[in-house]
Amino acid sequence: MISPFSYSLSTILTFLGKEPKDRIHAKGSVSWITNSSLEARPGALFVPLKDKRDGHEFISDALRRGAAYFLYETGNSEFQKLSKEEKSKGIAVQDALLALGQLAKFHRNRFSCLVIGITGSSGKTSTKELLGNLFHFLKPNEKVITEKNYNNHIGVPFTLFHINEKTKVVVCEMGMNHRGEISYLSKIAKPNIALITTIGSAHIENLGSPKAIALEKSDIVQGMDEGSVLFVPQGIQFPEIVKQVAKSRRVSVRFWPMDKNPILKVVKTNRFGFTLEYKGKEIQWNLPGKSLLSNVRGVVAVAEALGLADDTIIKGIQSYKSPDKRLLIKKSYFHIIDDSYNANPESMLSSIDASLQYAENQTIIWLLGSMKELGKFSKSYHLQIGKSLQNHSKHHLFTFGKDATWIGKAAGKVHKGHLEEDNVDFTQFALQLRTTFPKGTVILVKGSRSMKMERFVEALFKLESLDRERN
Repeated sequence: MISPFSYSLSTILTFLGKEPKDRIHAKGSVSWITNSSLEARPGALFVPLKDKRDGHEFISDALRRGAAYFLYETGNSEFQKLSKEEKSKGIAVQDALLALGQLAKFHRNRFSCLVIGITGSSGKTSTKELLGNLFHFLKPNEKVITEKNYNNHIGVPFTLFHINEKTKVVVCEMGMNHRGEISYLSKIAKPNIALITTIGSAHIENLGSPKAIALEKSDIVQGMDEGSVLFVPQGIQFPEIVKQVAKSRRVSVRFWPMDKNPILKVVKTNRFGFTLEYKGKEIQWNLPGKSLLSNVRGVVAVAEALGLADDTIIKGIQSYKSPDKRLLIKKSYFHIIDDSYNANPESMLSSIDASLQYAENQTIIWLLGSMKELGKFSKSYHLQIGKSLQNHSKHHLFTFGKDATWIGKAAGKVHKGHLEEDNVDFTQFALQLRTTFPKGTVILVKGSRSMKMERFVEALFKLESLDRERN
């Protein structure tokens, strides 16, 4: 990742808590900050992070590409391999990742723009995109929206680095998979307003219990000032935990209404979505699945609190387009509902519901992969998904991955086949579907990120390309 970052070296050293004696001769400056040596350019500050490989191994490469300075962790052996000239451009820190967060925090604190934080077990990215879409009246350089799903301890800092003097609104998505991460991100981003979409079972393997997940999601208030507002849906799990954590920070909690007196009323339902009523005006919401409406209502609740005009809200909702691999409907020989980016039990059930709405009387193929990070709860959650499909005998289920076998076992006759992760020919399977099922069949593709379910979507569209070439 790379972001603008225009600071003098002396200021950067101040941000990092360096002593005055370390700053007195600092005369240089930087214009960019990056954690990728491949994206390094003249004037960049390179931050080497540890992942599958140690980023310190690529310091020389970053410098060759023009990086002006780099951070390095004290005692890292890779630093000793650098030349004297290369070493002169290094800034020592105890932990490069924490230093990245520290720089982002100082940068964010320089500006008085509105920051809206979004977290939740499901629906974070679509909610972030929808809320960002409601600020369509702002110029591109007046708003910062988290790109893609860059919502972790690396992505959030790089989102915040995009803030500048012209920024009016920041919509910042915050994700986690271990305890303490939301609090850390909130303290960096310091949201003025926050929204929790859901409290579900995602990452329960690492957190241990639904209650721990509720505590973690509620910690989005930890970086918020007194008097800030947290929005959550009525009916959310563990509402008392949410209120207790918010109270500890003197943050007020507003529950947006769901079924009783909802902000948006469902007037009509069709395969493509819903006709909604908002203050006497009709809105077309062009995505199927009732569970998504909760997040739409949450976005409207935030928009109303900010004083956005009714027409602005309506236009933002009606012009929304689903992000790639997130309930994106692709029409070809088959009608493919590409929801392949990720999955947890709640989002899986939501997508199945959406597929049933979209299909109407058409046949559905559910191509479902394993859901990861469920730990000891994995079997029961996968069985739950399978049981939800038992009574849909006219449709067909194919499962992919070890844990997904439990979906198949619980689904009964609906289950038509299982695919092993290390023994599947995606093109051949796509061809099998093409020769077995008629044109217009609806296919839902969904599974955890590590399952890379998009390979099935790509194989299906590869057949389309071959057909066009033949014709």
